[in-house]
Amino acid sequence: MSGKPRVVILGAGPAGITAAWRLSELGYPVTVLDRDGAVGGMARTIKVGDYLVDFGPHTFHIRETDESRTVLKAISRFFGDDPLILTRGTRVLLRGKEYVYPLEMLQVLTGVSPILSARIVFDYLMATLKSTFSPAQKEDSFEEWGVRNLGRTLYDLCFGIYSARVWGLPTSQISSKQAQRVAKLNLKNIILRTLGIRADPATYFTKYMYPRKGISLLYEGMAAEVRAAGNTILLNSPVVRLERDGDRIARVVYTAGGREQTVEGDVVLSTLPLPALVGMTKPPLPATVAEHASKLRYRSLKLIYIALKRPQMTDYHWVYLLDGQFRVNRLSEQKNVSADMVPPDRTVLCIELSLWKDEPLWQASDKEIYELALRDLMKMGYGVTAAEVEEYHVTDIPTAYPVYELNFEDHLIPVLDGVHEIPNLLTLGRHGLFLNNSMDDNVLLGMQIADHINRPEGANSQAWKTQMLAFMNLRFQGK
Repeated sequence: MSGKPRVVILGAGPAGITAAWRLSELGYPVTVLDRDGAVGGMARTIKVGDYLVDFGPHTFHIRETDESRTVLKAISRFFGDDPLILTRGTRVLLRGKEYVYPLEMLQVLTGVSPILSARIVFDYLMATLKSTFSPAQKEDSFEEWGVRNLGRTLYDLCFGIYSARVWGLPTSQISSKQAQRVAKLNLKNIILRTLGIRADPATYFTKYMYPRKGISLLYEGMAAEVRAAGNTILLNSPVVRLERDGDRIARVVYTAGGREQTVEGDVVLSTLPLPALVGMTKPPLPATVAEHASKLRYRSLKLIYIALKRPQMTDYHWVYLLDGQFRVNRLSEQKNVSADMVPPDRTVLCIELSLWKDEPLWQASDKEIYELALRDLMKMGYGVTAAEVEEYHVTDIPTAYPVYELNFEDHLIPVLDGVHEIPNLLTLGRHGLFLNNSMDDNVLLGMQIADHINRPEGANSQAWKTQMLAFMNLRFQGK
């Protein structure tokens, strides 16, 4: 490995561990630091009692694009023997009825009352006429985007109430960029799907790949090859400080065994949340960068796992809870992704609850959080009773999702600019880019940053930032 720059990677989640694996293949000396005791970040498998479950629901998207095919070809061996190829199994629960997602419009129109069905169609036609004769110059908020594309009734019914609960803000205060996950779900495309007409694979991919024993297998396989190449992964080693000499990061300080230790590197790749990264950099970045970073907020999650004494509750991977009567957001059932992870006579649910870390509920006891989730579960119509619960487990993710408030770009871009003024510091991944992307995106970014470093001219933070801004813009457009 002599002669190649030393690379220090902050975070062993999908983006970080993929970068480490790819760089190891290319012969680079790599050190990975992570605060957790396992690789995979939020995309890892944990034990709940005697059962294996993912840390929130995870599958690897299979997109019908050359880029996706290239990534899957490179990493397919890490999925283990006989990996599962799954077809999307998603439902939304609306007014006591289940609907297929992506929405199939005829099912919605025939499932709701005739009056509500007429309102949906009328509002959509009015929105279409308005868009045709008075096109928007700019759609600032999620609400404006939704009403323009779906009509008021369908937007409120299927996205407005749910989105406000997930993000903790009125949708009039959420940027239309948050619509990236549903950007092409206007009524026209929904109707085309209902008629069997092929839709954009970037939006309507329906295939997933999954290791039979849990998503961690993917990243543990990468980590094994990193170590086999003679490189180092330091777990239970949270980063506390990035120290600069002149304009470059000279060393990273972390804690292990209760003591501060250091690792030196020529290139530093960070997947840490941007506000944390800015705060850790010493001497500090300009005060304006820190001020902008303080405006970038993350939505937190409580994950409530409930093991039931029954073989199965649903046939689906995920169920989204759209009605206002629910406080929780989404339900997933692990054995419907892989039956190899939970015994035949039991099932384990994962229920997600979005919160702000500064609201009182974040400090509630595990028992209180479980009881809230159980109350909502009993409202869903699956006949669950408290007597069926074998055990429960509550965990949390403090920085689960970047929140796209109105004009968030006015803060994000100066932070990315400020961080990448340091020539040997490059950021990637969900937290490192403040980007609500998918696991397959992060694996792709890990491969791309390794290839960037391996160029004849080497790593260049400004060139990488330009590449990432272009990538982020595509995702903000739903592509």
